[in-house]
Amino acid sequence: MTKKEFIKICKLNKPDVIVQKHIIEDDTYFFSEIIKGNEFEFKKDIANILSVHIRDLVIVGSGKLGFSLKPDKSGTGLYLFKKFDHDTSKKSDLDVGVVSSNLFDKEMKNLYDFMGFHRSFWDTKKDFAKYTLKGRIAIRFLPSSFKLTDEVKKVVEKYKMEYGREINIEIYKSWHYFETYHRENIKNIQINLLK
Repeated sequence: MTKKEFIKICKLNKPDVIVQKHIIEDDTYFFSEIIKGNEFEFKKDIANILSVHIRDLVIVGSGKLGFSLKPDKSGTGLYLFKKFDHDTSKKSDLDVGVVSSNLFDKEMKNLYDFMGFHRSFWDTKKDFAKYTLKGRIAIRFLPSSFKLTDEVKKVVEKYKMEYGREINIEIYKSWHYFETYHRENIKNIQINLLK
């Protein structure tokens, strides 16, 4: 799908339909246009390491659609729909959402037990807290010595070497949190398109 087609879809459809059909169910740009296959193997590796079902994994971001749905960093609400690998000096990341209440709860308990009340970690991790309140654990904000980080590191490093790009993994408490996050972003895009 092109950016122009996506903008037309945004103008004609409800946000939940766009999220469910195009962000969750449609083909993944990275695996259909860049790598040509291997999406199953990639997801299966991550699912096995995290002990979740393969259907709990969703490729998101520009790797999913072929362009980014992030607003411009200027804070103006402007969406540039930057093409995947638009920056020739750095390849685009591949973002993976893992939707698993059990994994989310397990890792929050493990993190609590691991860190306890060590203020040095909690006071400096405002981004971690912001994500967690939205039902997400962003792996990149966890302590490097945390066990989950070691498990994920194995698959992340494997595919970083194979694909030559960063792999970002986020764990969502439920489909509610996953879909709400993406639906709100689609609503913002739709408002922006009206301007």
